[in-house]
Amino acid sequence: MRWWNPLNWAGRKSPQASYAGDPISEERAIELIAGGLGLPTLSGVVVNQRTAMRVSAVYRCVSLIAGTIASLPCEVFRREADGRASLALGHPAFALLHDEPNPLMTANAFWKNFLWASLMGGNGYGLIGRTRLGAPAAIWWVSPDGVSPRLSPDKTRLQYLIRLENGQTRLFDQDDVIHYPFIGWDGRQGRSPLECAREAIGLSFAGQEFNERFFAQGSAADIALEYPQSLSQEQAKRILEIWENNRTGLGKMRLPLIAEGGGKVHRLDFSADDSQLMESRLFQVEDVCRFFGVPPHLVGHTTKTTSWGAGIEEQTLGFVKFTLRDIIKGVEQEINRKVLRTPGHFCEFNLNALLRADSKGRAEYYRAALGGNQIPGFMTVNEVRALENLPPIMDGEKLYVPLTAETKEGEETRQHAA
Repeated sequence: MRWWNPLNWAGRKSPQASYAGDPISEERAIELIAGGLGLPTLSGVVVNQRTAMRVSAVYRCVSLIAGTIASLPCEVFRREADGRASLALGHPAFALLHDEPNPLMTANAFWKNFLWASLMGGNGYGLIGRTRLGAPAAIWWVSPDGVSPRLSPDKTRLQYLIRLENGQTRLFDQDDVIHYPFIGWDGRQGRSPLECAREAIGLSFAGQEFNERFFAQGSAADIALEYPQSLSQEQAKRILEIWENNRTGLGKMRLPLIAEGGGKVHRLDFSADDSQLMESRLFQVEDVCRFFGVPPHLVGHTTKTTSWGAGIEEQTLGFVKFTLRDIIKGVEQEINRKVLRTPGHFCEFNLNALLRADSKGRAEYYRAALGGNQIPGFMTVNEVRALENLPPIMDGEKLYVPLTAETKEGEETRQHAA
């Protein structure tokens, strides 16, 4: 099968003109105008993707959401005439979404990069390569820095000006670009969460930097030196040099201090706790988690009890329901309308592995699903075995129906026949 790589356009003429410039998003342009430093905050810290990733809460929130969704298998289903859904293993997009979107990436790597870009920059992009018949043949990850979305001249469709590997840029129709905006959709592109959370991230970064300087300088200035006579400028400078050479740095902060010339050492009542630094840092972890919709306990913040549930299973279920499901649904809908485009086919990220309970919990669930004791079942034996990656068995497709229901159905059939 022959197909083309849209990132290295060759042998085809575009109906649109090529551009020699480098398209960038509006937010990226603002960062470049500001010297590439990012967005200023009241704390004095300039927040961009590089500085934000140095805040552990931000890094963990982004890696947790992107990594968790990327670990789920993305499968293509076919809707049968009776309403049931079955795996469409023969669909040309199944292997792309489930195993290898393009020769350079596994599905896990692609979705992780795609979602990472969306969570950090506000937009995730994937460029669809097709066969000459229009079937999807590859999906290429595209850096958001090289994409500029715009409305078509008639204002009815989106077009994407994308920088190609050969250095030129080309205009693509919306049908050939997977685009997931994380928040703040304005009809063209999403907003970066960093823009919304920059004050919280800036304060977290400032607190982290304060701690670094706190230890680098041998803790806070909690010691005062008293001398019986006034010191000259040279004497004071010499004492400060001795302090810096012998007391600053984590390895020197506990070394003894020698007070010359009759000096006395006084300890001041000051600490990081007294300035509420620790409380502020803990609060900022929770604040960052709120922006990304991640329960604090999932980023290692366990100072408070959670209302999401007592066990890991309940906590994971809450995270899936209130955070991941919204993102997954948006990505699925974008895939359905641009990659699949065939009636009766749709894709889903399989959440069964993520919601998989322990052996005891699964046994109880399957027991209820199979039915019994005059309680109707809603799963067959083979459906249960498939969830456990076990082969089907003979007579395993029959759904359990209570005897009373079977008897009633038989009576109604006989009455109708009479």
